This record gives sequence, structure tokens and C-alpha cells, in this order.
Amino acid sequence: MKIEPDTLEHLVLYLAEDDWLPIGNASAHAADFESDIPKRKARLLAVISALAAEGYIRIGDLEYRNPATKTGLHWVGWPGTLAGKMERLEKVYTPEVKDDKDWYYGCWLDLTDAGEQVVQALPAPDARFFEGLI
Repeated sequence: MKIEPDTLEHLVLYLAEDDWLPIGNASAHAADFESDIPKRKARLLAVISALAAEGYIRIGDLEYRNPATKTGLHWVGWPGTLAGKMERLEKVYTPEVKDDKDWYYGCWLDLTDAGEQVVQALPAPDARFFEGLI
């Protein structure tokens, strides 16, 4: 899979490089490519599936190492096949539900070493993707 600069694939990898990427942030940036929410959801799910299939990202969630004291937050991959993870993500990622932002942090993406190599080989995404975010 060749990642072109300033595509949604590029942006998802770039955003996941700094730290784990919540699905809500990925969705917000996907709005730069698709304003219609159902189409945006479908497009982002397809991008995540393709990136995960290539081994560039992992799909999971954040958990506390010690839930009783709520300390030691770390990333944990979802178990199962890619198809199973995507099915779970489709249920968790619900931007079409009005007045419900629980989905925003319902899934986190983690950049792999292979994904890191792709990001390092590409230029930074165009500044237009980050206007108004500071």
C-alpha cells in the first residue's frame, strides 16, 4: 500500500505518531475529506481497515494497569481477527448518533514500527489540516 501525502491515510498515521489516536480525533480530521457523516464513517473505517491490514496501525483501547486506583493508563489491543476488530469498531464508532460523544474515546489507534517508517518517509501533512486547532 502506497501512502500519498495529504490523504486521510497519511493524516491518520501522522496523528497516531505522537501518541495513541482516539477514534474521535481521527473522525474530526476525516471531516476534511468527507462532510456527510455516514460517508465519513464508511471512509474512515475503510482507511483504518486498510492501514491495520498493512500492519501500520493497531486497533484497541486504553486501560488502567490498576483499575482500583485508576493508575497506569496504557494501550491494549483488541483481541481477534481484523474483521472482528472492524466489526467491533463499527459498533463503537457512532458519530451519526446525535448528542452522544461516548464513542469519541471508544477506540484508540496505535502506530506500529512499520507505520512509523511510513510517517518518517513522508512530509508533514499540509498546515490546512490543523488550522483553528491551536
